[in-house]
Amino acid sequence: MAIQDYICSLESLLERSGARLVRTSLPPSVHGRTSSDQITLRDDLSPEQQFATLVHELAHWLAHREQAPDAHAQCTVFEYEAEAVEALVMARLGLSIQDAAAPGAVGDSPTDDLLPLSVRRVVWASGRICHALGLELGR
Repeated sequence: MAIQDYICSLESLLERSGARLVRTSLPPSVHGRTSSDQITLRDDLSPEQQFATLVHELAHWLAHREQAPDAHAQCTVFEYEAEAVEALVMARLGLSIQDAAAPGAVGDSPTDDLLPLSVRRVVWASGRICHALGLELGR
């Protein structure tokens, strides 16, 4: 399946779920936003960036939209959760998060790849434990 097919599948999920997807101009440092029942993507993203951002914002919409308005104290946790979902989905599809990074963004931060590496360790460790318990995890 091509990236555009994945994007269409996620757009269909949003539509069936009652959410709206909007593409518009956003600041260069912002790829997407989620508010209420709307996900906004920056309109000049490459298909790979668009897909990764849509996965990330959809994770916010699915996992965090029911949170209390005072949940701003959990913003860091919410970002890590959305990044973890993004990393897991991209890995499951055999896609690199770096393929979806903005040009010049890879290697700009000492924390680049920190979350994907952490997620990989979590998935590996939980797989070993589940295997020892006679359970199989879906890949």
